[in-house]
Amino acid sequence: MPKSRLSVHVRIRPLTGNELNRGDAKLKLEITNEKGPSATKILTPPNPNETSSVDEIIPAKRAPRGLTTTTCGLNLTTPRTDADDVKFVEVLGFRVPKSKPRREKSYHGFRRVAAEDVDNAEFFRTSVSPAVRAALAGRTSCVFAYGHTGAGKSHTILGVDGQPGAVEQASAALFEDMTAHEGAAPAEDDGPPLLQVRFGEIYNGEFYDLLDDGGATRCHVREDADGRVRIRAGTRVGADGTVSTGYQTARVARSHREAVGIVETGVAARRVGSSGVHDRSSRSHAVLELEIVSQRMIDLREEAERLTSEEVRIGHERDTLEVEIHARQHVKKEGMWVVRPGAEPTTREEATTLRRCKAESIRVEEQLLAAKTAAAAAGNGRYGGTLVFVDLAGSEHAGNAGEGELPKTAAEQGECREINKSLGALGGCFRAQAAGTRSGSCYRGSKLTMVLRDHLRAPQAGTTMVAAISPSAFHAARTIQTLQYAQLVAGY
Repeated sequence: MPKSRLSVHVRIRPLTGNELNRGDAKLKLEITNEKGPSATKILTPPNPNETSSVDEIIPAKRAPRGLTTTTCGLNLTTPRTDADDVKFVEVLGFRVPKSKPRREKSYHGFRRVAAEDVDNAEFFRTSVSPAVRAALAGRTSCVFAYGHTGAGKSHTILGVDGQPGAVEQASAALFEDMTAHEGAAPAEDDGPPLLQVRFGEIYNGEFYDLLDDGGATRCHVREDADGRVRIRAGTRVGADGTVSTGYQTARVARSHREAVGIVETGVAARRVGSSGVHDRSSRSHAVLELEIVSQRMIDLREEAERLTSEEVRIGHERDTLEVEIHARQHVKKEGMWVVRPGAEPTTREEATTLRRCKAESIRVEEQLLAAKTAAAAAGNGRYGGTLVFVDLAGSEHAGNAGEGELPKTAAEQGECREINKSLGALGGCFRAQAAGTRSGSCYRGSKLTMVLRDHLRAPQAGTTMVAAISPSAFHAARTIQTLQYAQLVAGY
């Protein structure tokens, strides 16, 4: 059986202070494996250096129809309510027996389920560290945190209250490994390994660079001539006519502390608002990229961007001159361009300029191809590994507030609709990744999926989804929705 590219993990957070003060009843949550109910707080392999293969963790059991082979599941039982004691209801004047509510639900297909007492360090070791090892091997790995607001997504990814999140722990692990292998340099001197950090957010369908101008810089997601998705900022025209396009800010960290400082700068710029749970909720999808690079890779990429700008300048000069010549020598009659009687021929100076532009264009194209090829091959697999963390915005209902919730304004309801639209599109992309489909149609469903397209379609790319849930019965409906989505993704 081939290794799955999708790995779904469930994390149950403890009750919060507000939930305890409110006296919330707890859901009955029971972790199961192939042997039935288990008291194990987290399913861990015997070897801490285990791979992400399902078959190498525990033997598989026959899965329910529509699901892939499972490793563990979760049984959920909601507490009894006053409605459970109602035996009859009146419908259209008739007294009929009331249907019994189904309080027990089962969910399957998860790689692991972490109970309330599993801290960030243990969860990282068992669920996120395989993605770090994949990045160190030169591959791309994506780690998503999904769930309703307040379920513990940001706590898992970014950490709070002195508990380092997955990002900080991943940065420490990356630098520890890079420092340990720093002496094993390739034949060509690339310099010490570096970590290049990009941090942005998708808010109301727009991408903002969190590392530039306090998160106020709006960027455009475009596909370049090579078919790669690029996140562009503003366009600048130099004094020599060179047109250059700014891209999403990429800061270089030479140490773990530098990387943490860059991430903290981006976190401070994230947009927050009110939600159904509290009034300081992250209302954007945050996308953080950590790429292992060398200084030579950075220099080659900058050279490629410089040559691209030079190519644009040469093309602009050539095209402008050709249009001027064509307009001078032709006239439009009945929808067709015909030669203008007595038109002035192309001058010697103009012909010389066109020949020069053609020669320069050929030269720059050759240099650009060489720079791109060298940048792609730099390090021979030692560099280029990328770890992408996605802290998804809370999956909330777009309507007005329900019982016990904060009211939503019209703008906040619009935020919820945009958030849920992108979450729906993401499910289709997970399905395409699991099937190995190269079609890009599903990625055009939202700005979030377009930003992540190349990461999800990268060779041997792997995805880890963390479904964060609350044990409080107050959030039972949201918890069930989260587990339904997680089981759907696990079945791909």
